[in-house]
Amino acid sequence: MSGRNRAAVPLLLAAAVAAHAQKAPTELRGASDHPLVSRYAGAVLQDAAQENFAALKVPVSAALDQAQVVEGRVNGYFYIAPKGRSALEVFRNYQAALTQAGFTTLYTCEMAACDKAGIKGRFANEAVGPRKWQAQGVAPAGSIDRDVRFISAKLGRAGQDSHVLLFVAEPNSIWGAPAVVQLVVEPAPMEGGQVLVNTDALQKALGADGRVALYGIYFDTGKAVLKPESRPQLAEMARLLQAQPSLKVHIVGHTDNQGTVPGNLTLSQQRAEAVVNALVQEHHVDARRLSARGVASFAPVAANTADAGRAKNRRVELVAQ
Repeated sequence: MSGRNRAAVPLLLAAAVAAHAQKAPTELRGASDHPLVSRYAGAVLQDAAQENFAALKVPVSAALDQAQVVEGRVNGYFYIAPKGRSALEVFRNYQAALTQAGFTTLYTCEMAACDKAGIKGRFANEAVGPRKWQAQGVAPAGSIDRDVRFISAKLGRAGQDSHVLLFVAEPNSIWGAPAVVQLVVEPAPMEGGQVLVNTDALQKALGADGRVALYGIYFDTGKAVLKPESRPQLAEMARLLQAQPSLKVHIVGHTDNQGTVPGNLTLSQQRAEAVVNALVQEHHVDARRLSARGVASFAPVAANTADAGRAKNRRVELVAQ
């Protein structure tokens, strides 16, 4: 073997080792892109996660401890971009697409700034790691633990916000191509009728505080028609009133601060009246013992600056007269 050929052997071995170390991404069967934000052209959807109702921290600054907590349907997407494309090019395309779609940027960082903020380490593990990923391959969080660019953004529609968190990492030894993790949080109601305040708890709360907030009363967004999931809570309210014939109560409707004050006053009043009507018509409570009042967003129990707080403020209260 010539000296030239002998010198080529280590190079060929090194190339073979490198090729063996890298994984070829495979498209996840049965999954598709989110309708709000698609994949970078030519990327492969390596893994995905879906949670019907979950909470996710959304950074609004480099102070991750001050991140907003949003609740709703959380969808996760783990893409491997085409080889030959830089992470910067992929990230800039996503930024432009989010802006064009009307998203508002909440926080963004790149490389060293993300390192300093803890985005690639602590936050990636907290936000990406616990998701219920479907594939049994490389953990998505492990592919974005270095050289990360990040953006969090929100899009307001019909008085509700959708949030996107996007991580783009430089090529590493696993993929040899930029890795992208995209988390989308959409407004979504919980499955209702799972928790109610029973008669004993209602009686104790009225005796101690003169009022009790009821989160087992359900309406669709912007509507005043009681949903079927409300029946168990209405039944407990009726039992309380039937057990105490002298008790008179106000049924008070509350909203968050989304929309107009006049509109919310009307909506909260209509919702309170819907509860009164259900108690009278379905449970035969004397209407003279009930008074419907709507106060819109004038008596919040939490800040209206985040979805979690707004959810607490959308409620019906039982108030002793």
